[in-house]
Amino acid sequence: MQKTPDLVLTEREPDTTLTHWLYSELRRAILEGRLPRRAPLPPTRMLAQTYKLSRRIVVNVFDQLRDEGYLTARVGAGTTVSDSIPEDFLPSPRKRTPQQPPSPRIETGDFYRRPVRPFRPIEPALSEFPIAIWARLTARATRGASTALLAGGDAAGYRPLREAIAAHLGSTRGVACSPDHIVITSGTQQSLDLLSRTVLRPGDAVWIEDPAYTDAADAFRSTGARVVPIPVDEHGMRVHPAQTKKQLPKAVYLTPAHQFPLGASLRLDRRLDLLQWTRRHGIAIFEDDYDSEFRFSGKPVPAMKGLSGAGHVFLLGTFNKSMFPALRLGYIIAPDAWLDAVLRVRRLMDRYPAALPQSALAAFLAEGHYTKHLRRMRELYGTRLESLRTEVNRHLAGVLALPEIQAGLNTPAFLLNENLSSGRAVALAQQHNVEAWPLDRFAIARKDLRGLVLGFAAFNEREIRSGVTALARALVS
Repeated sequence: MQKTPDLVLTEREPDTTLTHWLYSELRRAILEGRLPRRAPLPPTRMLAQTYKLSRRIVVNVFDQLRDEGYLTARVGAGTTVSDSIPEDFLPSPRKRTPQQPPSPRIETGDFYRRPVRPFRPIEPALSEFPIAIWARLTARATRGASTALLAGGDAAGYRPLREAIAAHLGSTRGVACSPDHIVITSGTQQSLDLLSRTVLRPGDAVWIEDPAYTDAADAFRSTGARVVPIPVDEHGMRVHPAQTKKQLPKAVYLTPAHQFPLGASLRLDRRLDLLQWTRRHGIAIFEDDYDSEFRFSGKPVPAMKGLSGAGHVFLLGTFNKSMFPALRLGYIIAPDAWLDAVLRVRRLMDRYPAALPQSALAAFLAEGHYTKHLRRMRELYGTRLESLRTEVNRHLAGVLALPEIQAGLNTPAFLLNENLSSGRAVALAQQHNVEAWPLDRFAIARKDLRGLVLGFAAFNEREIRSGVTALARALVS
């Protein structure tokens, strides 16, 4: 049995209430690791005597930390620190002044070492990846590597890979592009960082969807740019005419094929209006095509980059979601006017991407393995989403509502109980060993979002059934 640790708390400031002081000290001890995972806490009576507190204060603080997911209480076993805490995968938004650069979100190794639980939103079906084929192509790329390949690389990336990407995008995304305009990166986040450094300057305004992929907002803020939230509805980014008469942005960032996290597709008339308006005013578009490959129902949605008059659009794509996250390969299609500037910044960042993984990926695409893998995953993910929808309707009707999405690895699940907040729902789910993200984590200015983001791609039908059953125990009183 693990020994109850000696708990040393710092002295209370005179203007701090006892309840707030004890809550802050215990939470900080957990976050700093001084109270490790699964560590028992002192009994409430002992803690109250040690620090001369009312036992009621200690009990109330323990209850609050337990509700928020920091502590676990079991009959006969006392109170212990939870095995996983909200900050592991739910970093809280931080307020920043415009002059203050954002603190980076740090994903710890512990996050990825923990067993994958329903319904982790970012996880693809890694067990379904054809690892044997990938191992063979990787070995072949290594054995056949030329001295030129081993000696160095092109800042734009391995040309055969860029040629394979251009061919793939032409047939699947309706984008006719030259390999010369493709720049290989480690994924979407590096692409956003690269474009932020290249296109943006301090004080520039960037329009971004609200809610949105918040790491994109952080990348823009890191250059001193101002993030301007534009609301999203069931048809994607909704630009009010009055918005176009204010200060013009330097760039617009959006996920038109499959909006993150709400799942909408940007309606065609809005795409065309946005393309025309931004082209007329010299505004760049950052089109994040992060998981468009996984469209398992409905008509294929062409990329904005493939539409007429899209010469000012940067298209960002990644293989880290469609294959496996540790691959660390993505790309940018850069407009001709910006290509040289993008490559200059790329050389300053890390010179060029690693050659051997690019060589293996080029073969994976050119030999048809990627297309075959995507076809299997579309069918699998569509089946798993339907399983999730069926189980939610069966066990959580009147509690959660899933919208009709047609692509992706995850879905929003809107809370129907007005008295249940996103954060409270996540904490309750965690107590029942269910992993979910609060929908309002991705809000920038909006206050009306209440719900969860639930992943379905990584979980078979049995895991989905058991996960929904556990979630129902958590949310249904």
